[in-house]
Amino acid sequence: MADLNVDKFLSSLTRGTHCLITHRNADLDAVASALTLREIISKKMYVDDVYVIFPDGMDSLSKFFLNSLDVLNSHYTYVDSDFHKCCDFYVVVDAASNEQLGRFSDLETYSLVDHHEVNTLIDKAEIKLYDPKRKSTSEIVAYLALKSGVELSDRYYTLLIGGILYDSRSLYLADEVTFSILSELIRLGGNYVRARNLLTRRTSLDYSERIARLKGMSRLGIYKAGKYLIVITCIGAYEGNTLRSLLDNGADVAVALAHRDGGFRVTIRVSEEVVDELGRPLAGLLATYLANKLGGSGGGHSSASGSIIKCGKAEEVLRALESYFRSLMGNFKIVDEGRWLEECSQHG
Repeated sequence: MADLNVDKFLSSLTRGTHCLITHRNADLDAVASALTLREIISKKMYVDDVYVIFPDGMDSLSKFFLNSLDVLNSHYTYVDSDFHKCCDFYVVVDAASNEQLGRFSDLETYSLVDHHEVNTLIDKAEIKLYDPKRKSTSEIVAYLALKSGVELSDRYYTLLIGGILYDSRSLYLADEVTFSILSELIRLGGNYVRARNLLTRRTSLDYSERIARLKGMSRLGIYKAGKYLIVITCIGAYEGNTLRSLLDNGADVAVALAHRDGGFRVTIRVSEEVVDELGRPLAGLLATYLANKLGGSGGGHSSASGSIIKCGKAEEVLRALESYFRSLMGNFKIVDEGRWLEECSQHG
């Protein structure tokens, strides 16, 4: 973490209106990072006009976590369509591509705080706190908090712990730096046990998520590239959780398509075993490939990523996936076509 230029980032903060923007449907890592960064900037600059914008809002787990900790200040947080203030400075938080920023996708001047291994926003960022070795953006924001000397309330340290636990998959991906940062957050008053319990307490799935998972399974197409099983489905909500359940049930790579604005939102999950065997950030590279080939943008981690692509035909997505896996594995075969292609075509 020593390579992060915290001093340069802090010195770039000046009086004015700061707007922090996360990726669409913000998860707990994005939410924890953005809300804590807001506190740091507010206290460092002694200003209140620091706003957090969640394109498409936040996911259900984040809402549950925030309500339990009582840290959400609705006066300073917005869904992008409800935000009509003027911003002097923009900071992109935990996002990997322009299309993830909702109506702010055409930003030209911004700073970046992120950890995604495949990120297309880096080159244009004026100031960046970027470390692809970190397991969460919350780790980077925690490091910033520690180095800045800003004192936060215990609930923000607990919130950061939650973000770290979420994106490290309950420390499955953690390394020595992750544990070192967690130790500091706990020492400062963060409640590890409470954060862990809040993440695990929601044991029963919401009705809508149960429906999404079942729809995803019923429409599933199964393909094979090399020795790996690739599954594709078409659903419009809870894609990440649905794909994770498909990995748990035997898939090596899982892809979900959802119609968005004349194109598709593509969500990708890859098992850690496949990532280790191939030695490359497969999910992030695949998301970027689809965006480059079909128009749009994408990026992400080695095992989790997403794209917003502009083509409106599911057949084109399938051909692009086939092209990618043929170049990578040498072949791409149909095991069971399923109903996903028909479903995505009907709603185009």
